[in-house]
Parts: sequence; structure tokens; C-alpha cells
Amino acid sequence: MEHGRTVRAYEVGPPDGPLVVAIHGAPSTGLSHVTNYVANGALFCRLVTFDRQGYGGSTPQPGRKVCDIVPIVEAILDHLSVDTAAVYGHSAGGMHALATAALLPKRISRLLCSGANAPDFVSGASEHLDKLSPLVRQEILEARKGPEGSRAFYRRWYPHFRDPEIEKQFLTENDRRVARLHAPFRDKIAQQLALPEPLYSEEDAYVDDMQSWLAPWGFDVDSVTVPTRIVYGLEDLWVTRRDVEWMHAQIPNSTLDLIPHFGHNLSQLIPHIFAWLVQEELQSRPATPHFRPGA
Repeated sequence: MEHGRTVRAYEVGPPDGPLVVAIHGAPSTGLSHVTNYVANGALFCRLVTFDRQGYGGSTPQPGRKVCDIVPIVEAILDHLSVDTAAVYGHSAGGMHALATAALLPKRISRLLCSGANAPDFVSGASEHLDKLSPLVRQEILEARKGPEGSRAFYRRWYPHFRDPEIEKQFLTENDRRVARLHAPFRDKIAQQLALPEPLYSEEDAYVDDMQSWLAPWGFDVDSVTVPTRIVYGLEDLWVTRRDVEWMHAQIPNSTLDLIPHFGHNLSQLIPHIFAWLVQEELQSRPATPHFRPGA
């Protein structure tokens, strides 16, 4: 990357498969998408994901805007010598995926956002914040006080995120169940990849994320023109239904899927999500002969 910055990227799946670039949420790393891909067997596509600025092994970019993700995705496509790809963003990764589709329209074929936030002003009214869990509501209110508010919230809660009583305030029962099932699998993948300890402060990256969400994103959501799908779990405690309905109304070529019984964690839908993202490219390829036993 320019200015000597480093981005840690991950690749999994058939090298000749249609490409999906996945963007993770906050706080997290690209390893979360690798885990979801392998656990759910979406082997009909090629996945490339990466650690966003300041997470895992990627160089921080203090004071970054949401749109600052675009040069990273563009550099990845250039490095792979790929003209176009689909992009997927979950949670805080959703706004970054939106930025990529808006600002690289000729290189993004399709966009899917799951559990994604709209800009702060959309869910800013108290009657909408009341629909979130108390801790998520507090997280937003603290972030509005500035970087130190986000930092104080992170230090108070995130080191204890896996405490069962605290976890219940962030995640639905289904979310918690999936997280428990994936945890040992994720640890095994990390061990096999021999990933070193994070090089940078997750706390700083989280603060940058929260403040970039509150600030102007650097593009207009209604400028997204690629086919877009927005997926939302109706029991989500992190994102309001108003957020996704607003995004759907802003993006002309979009559909909205409201999924009952699901919360913020939508990893069980990964095969469905990736199948939609690469559907057109798969259909345009020559058919693969079916296997015939004894042939």
C-alpha cells in the first residue's frame, strides 16, 4: 500500500471461483469471515478478506473516514489482477462495503450488507435507540461525546465481552449459540495460519471506527447503483430496523430481507449470501458436467 502501510489479507476457496471481497465489523479481523466461509461450506466462490486499518496485522490510519476503505479494496483487486468482484460487509463492515460500491462502481458487481448500520442521524432519535439493547444504546451515546467517550466505553465493556451476563446484553440467544460453536473452530484456523499476536491496538481501531461512523462517510448512500441486497435479523440488538429500511429506501437497485428469529449474527446464512453475490457470474460460466457414479 502507499505510504508504507500494510494490509493483512486472507484468501480461501477455489482460485478460479468468482471473487467475493468481505469486510469485517468492529472490533474484529478478517479471520471472522474466513471462519464463516469454512464453517458453512460456501465452496463455489473465492473469498478474499482482510484486516481493516488498525486491526490484526494492518497498519492503523488514525482519523480515517469510512471512504478510506476504498483504496484498500482497489489495491486488492489490482494485486489479484481482477477487474470486478462482489463485495460483502457485515455489521460495521456494511458501511465500508457501501463505500466501495459507491466509489468503485465499475469494479463492484454486487453488494450485500448484513446487520449493517445506517449513518448515525438515521437511528439518532431516542424512540429508535430505545429499540436497541441498553449497552448498545450507551455505546452510541458515549461515542457522540467524542473519541474519549468511545475509548472509555471500550475499556469498560469489551475486555469482559465474553462474560455470559454481559454477552446477553449484546447478543441474542441464537447469536451466543453460534459464537460458542464457532469459537474453537476459529481458534484452530488461527493456529493453522500461525497468526502472530495483533500488531496494533484494537482499542484505537475501535475508536476510529465509532468516530468514522458518526462523521460524514465521504459518499452518498443513494449513489450506490450496483445490485444490492440488505439482510437484517429481526431480533438484532445492535442495529435498528429503521437503519436497514432507510438504506433500502436510499439505494434504488436494492432489496431488503427481514429474517425472523435471527439477531446480529447471520453467519448461518453465508451460503445463501455468497450464492446471491456470485449468481450472475456462475450462471455465465460453462456448465460443469454432473458426476455419474460408475462413469
